[in-house]
Amino acid sequence: MLSPPLFKLIGWMVAISLWCGSGAAWAESLAVIVNNNNPVTSLTKTNIAAMYRGEELHWSHGGRIKLVNREIASTARELFYEKVLNARSDQQFFRPGTPVAVQSLIQRSNEAVIRFVAAIEGAIGYVNLATVNESIKVIFILQEESD
Repeated sequence: MLSPPLFKLIGWMVAISLWCGSGAAWAESLAVIVNNNNPVTSLTKTNIAAMYRGEELHWSHGGRIKLVNREIASTARELFYEKVLNARSDQQFFRPGTPVAVQSLIQRSNEAVIRFVAAIEGAIGYVNLATVNESIKVIFILQEESD
């Protein structure tokens, strides 16, 4: 039989490991964000993929879509490309039927993506869910299952 102090210590260790595990899952969740003035309230993964592949160039309300990406080595980009675009993070997309590459603005941090999207009405980007604030609107959450 375990002594009360040892039992308490094991309980705390289990609680901390569960909390750390849920924190890791939280850190791996991505939020797809748009400007607060964008009338779109939600999109599907298919809609978002079409935008980042260059298949959709304009919002349903007529404004031009301005894509924001993270740098190629970013874990956020790797997760986004794998789960949303079914591609490698360095894969380049071309507008259907043309040799024109899909252009996006590259930002080096979650905060930079949020600042850009908050300032530019037609912008769409993705950030770690934990960094979301009231200056932007979340339209899709990509939850990564933890092992």
